[in-house]
Amino acid sequence: MAAEDIARLELEKTNPKKDPDERSYQYYRENWEWKYAEEFGSFEATTRIPAMCFTDKPTKPGVTNPERSMQIFSVKVEEIYGDLHWPLDVFGIVAVRDDLDHHRNIIFERKRDNCQTLNEEDPYLLLTGPTRAPVTLFGPMHFDITLKVKRSNELEDKDLSLLGFRYECCKSINYQASKGECALRSCVSSQKHRSKLSTLELTCGIVVSSIEATISVCIVGGSWPDGFSGRFIASTASVSHMRVLLLNIGDKDTPVVAADGTIELSRRVVSVESFGELRVHAAGWLGSQQIDREVFFQPLESGRSSRSLKVGSCEMEVTVGWSLFPLCYPTDRIPSPKNG
Repeated sequence: MAAEDIARLELEKTNPKKDPDERSYQYYRENWEWKYAEEFGSFEATTRIPAMCFTDKPTKPGVTNPERSMQIFSVKVEEIYGDLHWPLDVFGIVAVRDDLDHHRNIIFERKRDNCQTLNEEDPYLLLTGPTRAPVTLFGPMHFDITLKVKRSNELEDKDLSLLGFRYECCKSINYQASKGECALRSCVSSQKHRSKLSTLELTCGIVVSSIEATISVCIVGGSWPDGFSGRFIASTASVSHMRVLLLNIGDKDTPVVAADGTIELSRRVVSVESFGELRVHAAGWLGSQQIDREVFFQPLESGRSSRSLKVGSCEMEVTVGWSLFPLCYPTDRIPSPKNG
């Protein structure tokens, strides 16, 4: 019997009456600490590896490479149980962990005083990450999820979800393949995980031979069009039916724009096949006029690419910072990236 299985059995013996979801998460945490704490530190630590590691300073072969990475499309509260009723004010953390540093790569994080309100018609978490593309060097990712529902006072808050698990994205993927069909086909899958008072549905994909793409959008002419409602989304040619939401804008909303014209996106980092194509799409309505604008990018191993995009009288420049993945971490060969 493996050491991990023995540890799990011992934990169950010492906590026979403990909530099974809490016991499972405790095992997940203790197993992580047993494997990684000595080298990587705290279980709660977030990844220190930034996006765009090699955008401006490409390195020699053997330090970086196109790699399989995970594209996270959505996290949905599929079902709720017990005395929960829609709408829900949700806060907490959803993170993914990969082989590079095993730390939390945050894809959703809200404090209690800044909840996201979910309703039955739109039960999707507004994702703000990953901060860098999660890479599958040796095997599947792990998800680390702690979500709560806010009530009138903190003592009445409810546990919505408590999960720590290995995510086998696509059963057909051969993580060790270096050539052939298994190495060249990206894929998408959805999984449902029940814990506490909910079932979550996660939709993710494996992007093979991928390059990290960090997207920015800057207003370079005119001003933001009043009354525009729509979305900025990204997709790749291989799984073009799947979209990564970069920014959602209501007709009464105005996006946050920095002094230099840069629009604050909810998400910026995606993955694209080195042999594929990245699409950035602005779609919605401006009054009674339907807006549908799209720009295309061929991936590079480093550097930046820019394209022009226009919505009404507002001229924007979409810029993508390209970067290969580090093959190991920690390393003093990871340069500090410039802002994209």
